[in-house]
Amino acid sequence: MKIVNYRNTPYLRLVIPFCLGLFLGDAYPNPMVSHQGLLLIGLLSLVLLAAGIRYEYAARWLFGTLLQGALVVTGYLYIQHSNELNHALHFSKFSSDVQQVQVLEGQIYDAPVQGSKLKVLFKTDYRYSDSTQVPNPCSGNLMLYIKTDSLQATLKYGDRLLIKARITPVAPPVNPNSFDYQKYLHHQNIHYTSYLNTTDIRVLSVGHGAWVWAKAFEYRDRLLALLQEHFTTQNEYAVASALLVGYKEDLSDEIKQAYADTGSMHALAVSGTHVGLLYVGLLFLLQRLPLYGRKGRIIETLLALLAIWGFTFLTGATASVLRASVMFSVYLLGKMVFRQANIWNVLSASALGLLLFNPHFLFDAGFQLSYAAVAGMAFFYPMFYKVSPIIKYKWLDEAWRVLLIGVTAQIGTLPLSLYYFHQFPCYFWLAGWVVVLGGAIFLWAGALLIVLDLMFPFLANWLGIGLSYMLYGMNKIIFGIQDMPFSVVSGIWLSGVGAVALYLIIASAGAAAALRQKPGIFVASAGLLILLSASAFRSVKQFDQVRICSYSIYKGSLIDIYNGKNRVSISENISPKQETFAAQGNRWANGLSHTTEHCIPFGRDTVVGNIEVKNRLIQNGTLRVAVIDGPINQHSQAVPIPVSALIFRKNAKVNLADVIRYFPTQMVVLDQSNTRKQIGLWEQEAKVLGIPCQNLLLLHE
Repeated sequence: MKIVNYRNTPYLRLVIPFCLGLFLGDAYPNPMVSHQGLLLIGLLSLVLLAAGIRYEYAARWLFGTLLQGALVVTGYLYIQHSNELNHALHFSKFSSDVQQVQVLEGQIYDAPVQGSKLKVLFKTDYRYSDSTQVPNPCSGNLMLYIKTDSLQATLKYGDRLLIKARITPVAPPVNPNSFDYQKYLHHQNIHYTSYLNTTDIRVLSVGHGAWVWAKAFEYRDRLLALLQEHFTTQNEYAVASALLVGYKEDLSDEIKQAYADTGSMHALAVSGTHVGLLYVGLLFLLQRLPLYGRKGRIIETLLALLAIWGFTFLTGATASVLRASVMFSVYLLGKMVFRQANIWNVLSASALGLLLFNPHFLFDAGFQLSYAAVAGMAFFYPMFYKVSPIIKYKWLDEAWRVLLIGVTAQIGTLPLSLYYFHQFPCYFWLAGWVVVLGGAIFLWAGALLIVLDLMFPFLANWLGIGLSYMLYGMNKIIFGIQDMPFSVVSGIWLSGVGAVALYLIIASAGAAAALRQKPGIFVASAGLLILLSASAFRSVKQFDQVRICSYSIYKGSLIDIYNGKNRVSISENISPKQETFAAQGNRWANGLSHTTEHCIPFGRDTVVGNIEVKNRLIQNGTLRVAVIDGPINQHSQAVPIPVSALIFRKNAKVNLADVIRYFPTQMVVLDQSNTRKQIGLWEQEAKVLGIPCQNLLLLHE
């Protein structure tokens, strides 16, 4: 018995080496690649295809090996060709100092998003030189942050702008084990940002975007306005817009956290679940139409595709719903042609198509989780349902199916979820019933709400009230599940290598169960033992750790002192949200819990185990750090005290040379409670003295 028939899944044989090439090209970029190289590889593949026909049967493996090698090289070159920084006309190549003020002309290529600042994705076409004011062709994307409310209602997708901007490269993460925003934007082909005022922008013309996308954003905005009219309370409107449109900007932090802790966050993004529910509803209606034979199957498929893609563009064609629509489209077309489409071929073909459209999708967490969930369901669901007890009542059997779908999807996404989110929702199965049932009712009733709003507004008002109460109840249930004991296990730290190892363990166990062979169980058990042993060894090492970490937080200060499993944190002028964003990942990575309420303010003395904080001095084993946030009392500091580092805060009115006389050191740290001007002065002084100066400190023994 074979789990996957490799011969009947040609797209699987193509997508695996292609993905390997994309991964290698992203991990080990070569700036010398060009478009001609990609063309050369394509021609080489055609030559190999022609040559393969002449091979003897015994040498048939040679052609396959060469072809897959060509696919690896093609993927390697393709992702680098798609990187805007490798383009000769990128605006960063025309100036030695990219941060100088530049005048650029271009177009908004996505719908602007309103937050604390208006976020606009801008594609440049021309740059103007200072001397001639003549437009010169250029390329490259910019993330614009606009400090204005007046442009909120006027800037739209497709507008052509002339901007005067000081361009800044996207900074790498400054805090250890924190979210890598630079890498996130890199995989959206964005490497530079700019902060603008209204006076820096001039709208040249409008309506230059693709008609299809312009209509998609227009319909999405209309649908959001309709939902805002019928859902007057903020939480219910936010969840309604997320469920029906995939618009998550209005979700509160509490709602996001509750759905994340219960494993239901996927419900708040229009995704494969929603498209699947839409397809189930369509199938129910289409099966009642007199459609027979081949012609009926074609009509049924075309109607389903029309509805799915209409829904896709109505919701703004977000990345998640686009993935799901492509996947279902390939499935429906395969089913129309071959009657029974191979799910592994469908997954591979849709993934290959999306990666050819945008190779950076491979590194998108949503893309990975979507395909991992479907793969988990495709492999494990038939196996689990086959060994399930026979349930006589149809409604109970359907509930059992929903549970199995949730469990198998969770198996497929488990390694990725632990790698990205470092937590496991224990009651995902319970929340799954709520969000799947609630999502199905709301999706179908939401479609009815749109129709009634056009034809019978009075009935639409009553339906809107009913749906508001339904969403209110669903939110209450999710909050209730979140408050249950042991609802979420957080702080699970899994590396990329560990995630791959866990997938191999799951695959071995699944193969052993499907083939009923003991070796697979032994392999899975051995792999699990190695993974647990590595985790235990890492945990034991953390009992001996001695670390001091100063985090970079806007206008605030936060210092963590680790000694084994003990932690003392000193903070000032930071919110719990800022603390979580800066420190949570690093604390979990070092085996400590993340609790925002265990911080003491600067100036308070404390002793915890081997950690001592006294009179602005932090002593942690052999590590000693002095915090400088004001003038030094020369009388109380007559004898120099050598320290591992100095942390300067709050624009202390001191000279670096004077401080070093009392606290000899080899490192200076400047946190963000200082102004940029003062940081610049200290950096210059440290450079003259030959002392390393940085904004982050991480010392350890």
